[in-house]
Amino acid sequence: MADYVTVAEIKADIPDSPLFDVTDSTYDSVLGNMVTAASRLIDRYVGGWDNFFYPTTDAQTRYFDGSGEEQQYIDPMVSLTSVAVSESGGRAVSDYTTWTNDTDFFVSPYNYASIGMPIMSLVIDNDAGSKGTWGKTRKGVKVTGVFGWSATPPADVEQACKIQAVRWFMRAKQGYQDAAANPNMGEMYYMKELDPDVKVLLQHYRTHHLAVI
Repeated sequence: MADYVTVAEIKADIPDSPLFDVTDSTYDSVLGNMVTAASRLIDRYVGGWDNFFYPTTDAQTRYFDGSGEEQQYIDPMVSLTSVAVSESGGRAVSDYTTWTNDTDFFVSPYNYASIGMPIMSLVIDNDAGSKGTWGKTRKGVKVTGVFGWSATPPADVEQACKIQAVRWFMRAKQGYQDAAANPNMGEMYYMKELDPDVKVLLQHYRTHHLAVI
């Protein structure tokens, strides 16, 4: 699993203080564990999977319930390979018909690559095509491609991870009850919730619809 920031990046950004000595490596393993914990908690908060803000290592096929509308929300994608829809309402392999990008549907945002966003939804092209809607079949939309975000997480996600990890670290050194650290064992205990202002940074990433598990 990959974290959204490194200990070195945190030390480069955070001012030196009695609670955070950037030249002291004694607690680096503890801080690293807190970075990992913050990264995975961010994944959970936005409704994603582990390493949500990185692309999957290879193409995957995921199924979604048909929205019954012109717009079909999907998991964020870096690149789209194919889309197939159960037009008959069945879920056998033969029931899925491949639809054509830029004829039957468009990806949205249209300019996702140039604006640094993933594909977030598919929109029926009712000008050129004749599909109408995505149907309402359970597991009726089959999408194949590379899911996730770009190789570099969004800046506000990185910032949210830094803020949360450093706060846990400082609370641990102050002896707060929601976090405690043992530098000799490299162990840490942390509050299993993001701080309210960190949630604000991440709110707009919370997903609408995720793949059928």
